[in-house]
Amino acid sequence: MSIATDLLKAHRIGIRNLKEHLSTKFLSEVLVITDRGIPISVNLPYSDVLELMDILDELADLETTATIGEGRRAIKAGAKGVPVSNLFDRIKAKHK
Repeated sequence: MSIATDLLKAHRIGIRNLKEHLSTKFLSEVLVITDRGIPISVNLPYSDVLELMDILDELADLETTATIGEGRRAIKAGAKGVPVSNLFDRIKAKHK
């Protein structure tokens, strides 16, 4: 499941209830914290935060962004697919 999907399905808890029942159980799951029903904060497990940081790093990389754009243009132009293994091999070769 993706982080966005987890967030949409996250348990919602009021801030007062969180203060009264704070435990490590709550801290290990995606949790939307509300104040009078209005979301004010999100708790994400550490592993999800690391995954988000990796995604943000990739998006900040101009070469990755250019490659994604190239792929989107190729798909719109009707290009046929390429096995993912070929792409991974190409990426690995670039980083050697």
